[in-house]
Amino acid sequence: MDELAKIDLLRERTGVGYKEAKEALDRVGGDVVQALILIEEERTNLDEDLQRKGKKIMAEVKALIKKGNVNKIKLKKGDKTVFEFPVNIGVLGIAGAAVSSTFALVAALGTVAALANNYTLEIERPGGEVETKEIILYDEKYE
Repeated sequence: MDELAKIDLLRERTGVGYKEAKEALDRVGGDVVQALILIEEERTNLDEDLQRKGKKIMAEVKALIKKGNVNKIKLKKGDKTVFEFPVNIGVLGIAGAAVSSTFALVAALGTVAALANNYTLEIERPGGEVETKEIILYDEKYE
């Protein structure tokens, strides 16, 4: 099987692009099965990393809401607002908030946002006071 056919097979089975398929093949000396395993393992590691980072963001948000007196929360990357939502669910409590559709959306966005580091939670309190909280998402083992 020629290299392009191997790349096409990897793309078809895994959904990766040409570049990722070619790199995986090169890393394992052209063995398609080993390339499939490599791509699968890398995806699993990425999924676990994204879940861990998303959970860290959600833990920060839940802790802020539990403390109370929060009107709005923004997730920011530098000056750009990634996501913003009003916090008007105090009656539900933290347990109810965990299953709230708003929090499900925030968890999903947090997971996507967790691909990069240096995010900030901006908390708007009653009276217009704004508090910022830096979220460090990098993993020291990858530095």
